[in-house]
Amino acid sequence: MLRNDVLDLIMNRGSIRSYTDEEPSDEVIEAIVRAGQQAPFAGQLGSLLLSRNRGENPFGAPLLFTVCVDVNRLELVMRKRGWERATSDPAILLFGIQDAAYMAENMVIAAASLGLGSCFLGAAPFHAERIIEEYSLPPRVFPLV
Repeated sequence: MLRNDVLDLIMNRGSIRSYTDEEPSDEVIEAIVRAGQQAPFAGQLGSLLLSRNRGENPFGAPLLFTVCVDVNRLELVMRKRGWERATSDPAILLFGIQDAAYMAENMVIAAASLGLGSCFLGAAPFHAERIIEEYSLPPRVFPLV
């Protein structure tokens, strides 16, 4: 099989559910977020929430990123530009899920490249109401992963 540093990183990455007491620096967090923002996208429908509350984060993780499908932001941008939406809600939702998943994957790979472990959690949709309330999310913003 063909190999290089990126492929090795991807092939050797695994879920980590035990964390040290170290706190990632703001520089590290910024790099991870920027990597997520550089992901391929259909409509830039991903947005991020960040919790630094070890006591409430799963597995006592120092950081918990929640990637959301953000249709609200897309609609605000389109309205500002005077554009009409040319597709249906189900299509927009699919684009949003795809954008958020790409964003999350880029962030997981970036974290691994910086020596940080991560665990990709799929429970956000099951806790969506609590997350929406806690972060005062506007309508049409849905926590995905």
